[in-house]
Amino acid sequence: METQFTFLSKRNVLVFFSFFSLYMGYSLGNRLLICFGFALLGLVIMTGHSAHNFFRDFSAQRIHYKRTFENEELRVKLRLTPGVSIPLYMLEIEDSFPAGDVFSVKCLIPYRIDSRSTLELEYATICARKRGAYVLGPLKLVCSDPFGIHKRKVELPVLTDLLLYPQAPELTFFEVLGEGTLSQVGIETLLRPGRSEEFIGLREYRKGDSPRRIHWRSSAHHQELLVKEFKEDIVTEVSLFLDMRRLALSGIGDVTSVEYIIKAAAAIAKISIEKCHLVQAFILAEEMKHIPAGGGYQQLITLLDRFTFLRPKGEGMLEDDIASRLPLLKSGSTVILIVSSTNVHPETLLPLLRQMVDKNIRISIILVDDRTFIKIYKDQEVQHKKALPLFILEDILLRESCSLYFLSKGDDIAGRLQER
Repeated sequence: METQFTFLSKRNVLVFFSFFSLYMGYSLGNRLLICFGFALLGLVIMTGHSAHNFFRDFSAQRIHYKRTFENEELRVKLRLTPGVSIPLYMLEIEDSFPAGDVFSVKCLIPYRIDSRSTLELEYATICARKRGAYVLGPLKLVCSDPFGIHKRKVELPVLTDLLLYPQAPELTFFEVLGEGTLSQVGIETLLRPGRSEEFIGLREYRKGDSPRRIHWRSSAHHQELLVKEFKEDIVTEVSLFLDMRRLALSGIGDVTSVEYIIKAAAAIAKISIEKCHLVQAFILAEEMKHIPAGGGYQQLITLLDRFTFLRPKGEGMLEDDIASRLPLLKSGSTVILIVSSTNVHPETLLPLLRQMVDKNIRISIILVDDRTFIKIYKDQEVQHKKALPLFILEDILLRESCSLYFLSKGDDIAGRLQER
């Protein structure tokens, strides 16, 4: 707690006139001046004693949601309770809000605040900063006596945590999810044509059927080609692979290729969980991190919590990490790779994609064209020159039955992910 000092403040002027009146009163023998001087001095002392107790046992509380998204409005409620029996006048409040464009929010209470009464204030501000963890506070209070002679300032250690999530673009649909899995279930096995080992019957041969499925004895008996059908295991599980290698980062500030990767992952995770799919995530970085599969609102919170703190680091080929996690991918599920285009090596990725296709896994690849962002590492120049042009990479991947999406700097993420 501190007292604000200004040379020409009311307090200093009153102290000067009180001593001047006392001096002149004693010099001239004027009792009226002496009384006036003592009255001014008494007023300064009394108001000073009162000001000293303004914030004694003062309590404050900040109430708000602990999580929100970038560029979303957050409403904050302040609850203040004076701890002394004297009323407060002209209370100034300054709350530190580092997640916003303006670092602090100020407010002036122009009316008297009665002693031991609870004051509740509310303000709303836009969380304009980048994803991450923020601490709101401290709370600074300034108050004066009714005459404005003394001002006291206090800083209350009222600190609260705020987790700022990456902004997840709203998707009304995502094509691979709509066609590749079933909604309203978690993991379910259905009696319908598929690739499992459980035989369910015979049907007529259709163009594209594998010759290995032809039942030759029944075909000879009926004098037409018949193929065997098996029960299909349909797994409504979505696996997200996020490219978080060091060289995946291009761009500066909030406009980086990594931010596009994270926002796309957040959007797909959100719509996947809304469609009742299970979602797991693999973070391909220095040490690969796995967020186990789960569903529901709590799983979405878990994923967004982890996405909020992602930072690109690590070297090596992302295909090595994908290969090590192939056994965890269930037959019939959906895999979504969200990667920087220059980090893709077709010669090592294609065999992995073919293994996924053999397991009846639907594959979607979101390529973030990091060449449209500013390069920030010297070795990115070499990587970009070695990487295949985007149109050649597109042609190669489309041959592997993949759904492809492209994101470049300045693109509307939601619009690009919903293109058919």
